[in-house]
Amino acid sequence: MSDSDDSSLDISFTLDSSEDEDPERDTSTFFAGTVKVSITVGRTTISVVEGDISNQQVDVILNSTSKKLDLNAGKASKALLTVAGNSLQTECKEKYPTGIQAGEVAITGGGNLKCQHVFHTSLLKWSDTNSKQVHKSFIENSLIEMDSRGLTSMAIPGLTTGYLRFPKRAAAKSKCIYIQDYLEHHTDTSITDIRFVIHSSDQRTLNAFVAEVKRWRSFINQSVHCRDVFSTQIGNTNVKVKIDKIQDQDVDVIVNSVNSQLKLDKGSLSHTLVSVGGNSLQTECTNKYPNGLQVGQVAVTSGGNLKCKQVYHSCIGDFKNQDKSESKKSIQEMVKTCLDTAHTNNMTSIAFPCLGTRYRHYPAKLSAQAMFDGIRDFTADNVSSSVSSVIIVVYGSNCEKIAKVFEAEGSSDATGGQSTVRGTKEFCSKMYQTELSPPKSWTHYSSVKSVKQWKSSKPEDGKYFKLIEIQPTDNVYQAIESLVHDTWESGKVGHGRDAAGLGSHKTLAVKKIERLENIDLWESYGHLRSQLFHKASDIDIFDPLENLPNSKGPIKTSENIQSVLENEIYPEVNEVYLFHGTKADKFDAVMSKGLDFRMAGDKAMFGSGTYMAESSTKADQYTDPRTKRSADEKKMILARVCLGKICLLQKAMGNLKKPPCSSCQQVACEHGSGHACDSVVGDGGWIFREFIVYNQFQAYPEYVITYIRQ
Repeated sequence: MSDSDDSSLDISFTLDSSEDEDPERDTSTFFAGTVKVSITVGRTTISVVEGDISNQQVDVILNSTSKKLDLNAGKASKALLTVAGNSLQTECKEKYPTGIQAGEVAITGGGNLKCQHVFHTSLLKWSDTNSKQVHKSFIENSLIEMDSRGLTSMAIPGLTTGYLRFPKRAAAKSKCIYIQDYLEHHTDTSITDIRFVIHSSDQRTLNAFVAEVKRWRSFINQSVHCRDVFSTQIGNTNVKVKIDKIQDQDVDVIVNSVNSQLKLDKGSLSHTLVSVGGNSLQTECTNKYPNGLQVGQVAVTSGGNLKCKQVYHSCIGDFKNQDKSESKKSIQEMVKTCLDTAHTNNMTSIAFPCLGTRYRHYPAKLSAQAMFDGIRDFTADNVSSSVSSVIIVVYGSNCEKIAKVFEAEGSSDATGGQSTVRGTKEFCSKMYQTELSPPKSWTHYSSVKSVKQWKSSKPEDGKYFKLIEIQPTDNVYQAIESLVHDTWESGKVGHGRDAAGLGSHKTLAVKKIERLENIDLWESYGHLRSQLFHKASDIDIFDPLENLPNSKGPIKTSENIQSVLENEIYPEVNEVYLFHGTKADKFDAVMSKGLDFRMAGDKAMFGSGTYMAESSTKADQYTDPRTKRSADEKKMILARVCLGKICLLQKAMGNLKKPPCSSCQQVACEHGSGHACDSVVGDGGWIFREFIVYNQFQAYPEYVITYIRQ
């Protein structure tokens, strides 16, 4: 359906972290019009409403008028004055006798309108100098003023789309950009409801705002990387935390956090479940539970068109900062009640949103503790329960942070019931004992199974590896592309023996990124990393490169890495991402067998090992022959590397077959195993530092970067 044809209610929200209900929101009366499209960003819902702005029940209505604050000047302003009554004009004259400057905010009461305040301004025509900046200032200052007063809801007309002659799409787009920017920098805002209210007589403006909010929604959906975050076993029940849309879950039961009146037209989660599942969910709620619910009770309906058999509707109380234990108990008991109901109904799988973290204002940590405690209570009481799978679903603009909190809480079960501080010998000991699973970012071999479980069933094609293409909209793609550019050293192109034939290009353009999911190689790499965890738990956490004597500083890839990659590696064993250049004829062998140094030449500065680079400029030197450089696409590897205990050398040692001793820098000596190093970093003033490992499985070639030189 095109924007111009969109006349139906389109409530396909971009859900945010918890998806619980908004106790104030009721679209049947609250909006006084038809909601054309809505999205949720953080705790704020942005809607486009086809209706009359003078009928909106909000804290603030925005109004554009003349600099003299003559409310009869302008069609929209005059319409507001007609409904509000003369008190609005009287207050303007009393409070602002000399009028205002363009873009300033003049605040009055609402008179007979259904709002507390009207924020007035004077704006400039599209053709005037600074018209865009004045428009931006008014929107931003209005939002700031609302936050300073603790106000929550605002109605915005087209403002610039009439007499001021702004192009419809430009007016809509700019307002969305200004609001988006404000919300990104004010995550603790009090504002939960922003609506663009456009009269039905102005379909062109209405369509422009609908199109821009849909574009905004599409951008948010693309920026969320849906994935499995964490999985643990509590009793006989597998508990998984994942970033995904809860309405897409293929489970027996989906839990809906709802208001006590069971009005499913309140709250983004209820809206979404009804829009996908159908109106039968509301009909069942009304017929079976005419008196609504008490806090802690569960209303059971069918799943309608959802992939589940049943939906459990339940409500929790508001967060009480003065009594956190009571607030926590509210969520904990709700979770247990839902699980008890699922067990009674012989259900095997259930999906929860992260309860209370949005409109109920529960801290994510408290919600995570309460939900996991509820699951623990249930599994303790039901050793042979039918419920074998519990999924906690996180989604939206703040999903990564929320997911981390839930993962941290769930990790206490995976590590014996208590959390262990990162960067300690105790943590390394726990990691040594942990069953090896694939990385959380993998999709074909997901982390929900251990490596042994994956390998217990042989794949149909006999291959234990897959190359998974990553989309450019994915956060991982963007992080790797940034790492290529941020570690690029243009001044070093063409310098050195191995850079012969280069020198005409200034940068690299990434064309494709793929992830190698090789369960065989990962098992070997994981076992070696586990041995390093054991070594660290025995002798102590390894020093990072920058802490070693004579070091030139931290590793460039580690300095520039983004959190989406950094979260997957362990600095306790000096696990880092490094580049490796590989020629086309070696590529297939690397994908199946890994970075085998035995396939390389034996004339190298630090002997026979696998050489890695902290700079994409260095890796680029090795992706084609020195005597036959070309403009064709090349491939370099971004590998995980466990450096372990690092030996920093300032002179070449071409006969090395293993790292020397950290104390005497000899390969064969009498020093104990605690002095033995696991890798070499060559840093003797050469053009590039060298990073070398001497075990085939000490580096895992995780990402393949296809690029061209420019």
